[in-house]
Amino acid sequence: MPPTGIRHAPKQERSRKRLESIVDAAAQLFAEADFPNVTVEAIAQRAGTPIGSVYHFFEDKRAIFAAVMARSNRRAREVLDLVLRPAEAAESGAASVPLAALLDTAIDAYVLLQRSDPAIRAANRNLTYLGELIAEEEAMQRQLAARTTTLLAAYFPGSDARTRKLVATTIVDVVTSFLVLADRRDTPMARRQLEECKVMVRLYVEARLG
Repeated sequence: MPPTGIRHAPKQERSRKRLESIVDAAAQLFAEADFPNVTVEAIAQRAGTPIGSVYHFFEDKRAIFAAVMARSNRRAREVLDLVLRPAEAAESGAASVPLAALLDTAIDAYVLLQRSDPAIRAANRNLTYLGELIAEEEAMQRQLAARTTTLLAAYFPGSDARTRKLVATTIVDVVTSFLVLADRRDTPMARRQLEECKVMVRLYVEARLG
């Protein structure tokens, strides 16, 4: 089975739309409830499609969630590209973009994505139920850390390479943790903590590399 969890790739537009509607419905339901409490029948009902159509594309509920997870990671990478590419394109001139502004923009972009995309919230809520998908999530974290390391080299060219890698990995892990907790709690305090996260990351980077 492909990593996305899809059993049969659709070949016609009608089939592609049906597959998307199933993943849409699953993302909404997994964002609302824990994995054990979501049924394939409920997904089919929410998608407005026969349950046989669901099983045509997916072997089981875990495969459906894998497709939701793949969508979550794809959209997270799209946001990453949107935020980081302008600075990366500048290469050694990346520092012309204020680092504080870049960090704030990146965090804000992920907050907006998390609030608007049920696939992200579904992954945050249910990933612990599907340990086999954690490796994919960790691979994405490593990719983000690697790109952050490269950017930090442009901002702090005289810093130690190993330290830059450690700082970049720490930033990614800390911000991710804050985002997941803010999503799960969804309280005014959690939202204020995200703002504190920005301050903390800026001060940490400056203290370690500045």
